[in-house]
Amino acid sequence: MDNVKLAAGRERPLRVKLAAGRGRQLECAVGLAALAASLSPAALAQQQGAPPANPEAVVAKDAKPGSAEGVQVLDAAYFRQYNPVTAADIVNRVPGFDIDDGKALRGFGATAGNVLVNGERPSSKVLISEQLKRIPADGVLRVELISGSASNMDARGQTQIVNVVLKQAKQGGSPTTFVFDLRDIQYSERVGWGVQLTKTLALGENAELTLDFQLPNLRGRTESFEAVRNAAGNLTLYREQIGQPNNVGIQGSGVLKWKPTAQDTVSFNAQVAPTWNTTKLSSFNYTPSGAFAQGLAGEIDYPTNYTAELGGDWEHRFSPELSVKGIALATFTNIEQNDIFRIYTPTGTAGPGGLFNTQTFARTAEAGERVGRGFVTWRPDAAHTIDIGVEGAFNFRDTTLDIFNNMGGGPVPQALPVSDTRVEETRIEPFITDVWKISPQLTLETGFIYEASKIKQSGDEVKEREFSYPKPRAILTWQAGESDQVRTSITREVAQLDFAEFASSINVVDASSLIGNPDLEPEKTWRARAEWEHKFGARAAVTVAVFHDQVEDVQDFIPRTVTLGTFDAPGNIGDGTRTGIELRGALPLAPLLPNAEVRFSGLLQETDVTDPVTGASRSFSNERDWTYNVSFRHDLPELKLAWGASAGGQSDRMEYRSAEDIFFDRPGTRFDLFVDSTMITGVTVRLSAANIFHPEETRLRTFYAPSTLNPLAPARSTGVVSRTEERKQKGGPEGTQVFSIRFSGSF
Repeated sequence: MDNVKLAAGRERPLRVKLAAGRGRQLECAVGLAALAASLSPAALAQQQGAPPANPEAVVAKDAKPGSAEGVQVLDAAYFRQYNPVTAADIVNRVPGFDIDDGKALRGFGATAGNVLVNGERPSSKVLISEQLKRIPADGVLRVELISGSASNMDARGQTQIVNVVLKQAKQGGSPTTFVFDLRDIQYSERVGWGVQLTKTLALGENAELTLDFQLPNLRGRTESFEAVRNAAGNLTLYREQIGQPNNVGIQGSGVLKWKPTAQDTVSFNAQVAPTWNTTKLSSFNYTPSGAFAQGLAGEIDYPTNYTAELGGDWEHRFSPELSVKGIALATFTNIEQNDIFRIYTPTGTAGPGGLFNTQTFARTAEAGERVGRGFVTWRPDAAHTIDIGVEGAFNFRDTTLDIFNNMGGGPVPQALPVSDTRVEETRIEPFITDVWKISPQLTLETGFIYEASKIKQSGDEVKEREFSYPKPRAILTWQAGESDQVRTSITREVAQLDFAEFASSINVVDASSLIGNPDLEPEKTWRARAEWEHKFGARAAVTVAVFHDQVEDVQDFIPRTVTLGTFDAPGNIGDGTRTGIELRGALPLAPLLPNAEVRFSGLLQETDVTDPVTGASRSFSNERDWTYNVSFRHDLPELKLAWGASAGGQSDRMEYRSAEDIFFDRPGTRFDLFVDSTMITGVTVRLSAANIFHPEETRLRTFYAPSTLNPLAPARSTGVVSRTEERKQKGGPEGTQVFSIRFSGSF
């Protein structure tokens, strides 16, 4: 049995694991360096003049790769060999480009990703990668890869963007695009499925409506085995745990685009996504001899759970040199969650069948955001484009949590500090941006945002605070040659606060609680970045970037003392740094292997902050030191087939609490395989196997004994281990093997 094997085994000490992690980090660094060296101009010289694998996949004649303007134009025919169904499939094949959904920063403008649609940023906070999946590939005219700031594009702090240019909807609208998939999720013993339908309707010569409808149905499962050992390393008990989530929902969205006059453009978007989710959980403890010690069986139900969004914008162009634009956005979230957990012992003290206690949790959360943004774009001459405007926002989150214990005598309320609270934020941000075309080869974007905000918390804790942050940025782009570009940037960013962390939460299975912290502040970061991009013809590109971040008020976990004792809470632990290197690229394998290509990406970084409990230098909680991914695709047009594979890995990570530290590691490499067929006219069939070897994740919780001299001090400061809990988990978001079949196309 797996649990017997786990009980019999002894894990290496944590310091040995960390040493091994550093070894893998060194291997990753050497691998990245070797890969970068192998992709030098000399090594790839054979690719410079190689013809495209598909004769129709050509670059537009008016904008060749690496032109002085830094714009590469890729016609729709360029992507035809990949059999794309949506705009997301197209953008994912742009050489040397990865979709960035934007960061969790404060302000609508600051959260923008690196993809535009018809030169504009959609007035929505739905991830751009998700929005691209709602645009049929047949509706894409071309894709423009813009490296650096372009005077006529809303780059908004990005060093590289993609602009998806759409065709005008035909009379009667576009065909309906469909995606239908079935998936077998490991351990679940059930089949999950998903449906997506998308259609664009022409509402006249100057208006079109795109509708998208999705039915996700995901049914997963995790199985875990956990060994608990005392300070001497002797097994004291082991656990078997099972989690079984069921996620069923509906998502509907619509985007209306309208040109009422030659000078005006109006768009509206709406989305609603109700879900009906449940999760079943169980955890059973056994003694080293195998005798039952305690059990927990529970179910989490969400009778109400939905998100919705309404947004729109209007732009009026007075002339080619002057325009105004207004944006409005509102988001809505409502969650009602009911938990019930039954705790059993061998005999029990109340009720029949060993039932010892019944715990119930009633949680509600209502949240929303209202944003208004307006700005003027002015081009005083051919060298400058100036944006000046203001953004205002109101955010709120209202949370309740009621806990009851029933040991046979009826429900008894259980107090938890900061469980009922409301947080509100009002914010205003005037801003100005100037894109200066210094020369055909040199562009400088400078910008300045000044944020003034107020956060109020009411309920179990009452607090009001005011903040103000200057947020400058500068991005310099140099077209060093026809195939080389250098981009440098310095920005100051302010992270978004998660208002859920202002309220308390509890994890019954892990027996841990987090107390809300009304003193939480956002991280502030000065980011410096330099990257070099080299293109090898139309389909090959490599980008190497180095970066350094100075982080103020690093957000982590801190000990917080309240009336019931000392608990972990989200908080700020001081200043830290993040330094690293990134590598990404695409490489066609012709003439060695026609119609084949390799894509790759990698990250190696080091973070450093002073631990507030021990005073020692350590990494940021839950940040990985390295990640990598390599993918291969081979098209066989004569057989109407394509196949491919990908491999990816990531380092371990640590999390630090007041009385414990937690080590997470999934040491195996993730492998995925797929086969695409277009033998059925108008339909692409994909067979895929994801996470083929499904490596287990190890979680090691190390608990520390409190100080006898100062029992109120965080226990981790003593360095004296009291026990460890080591879990081997099968499944989960990153560890589950999935076999699937997907049908996509249009009718």
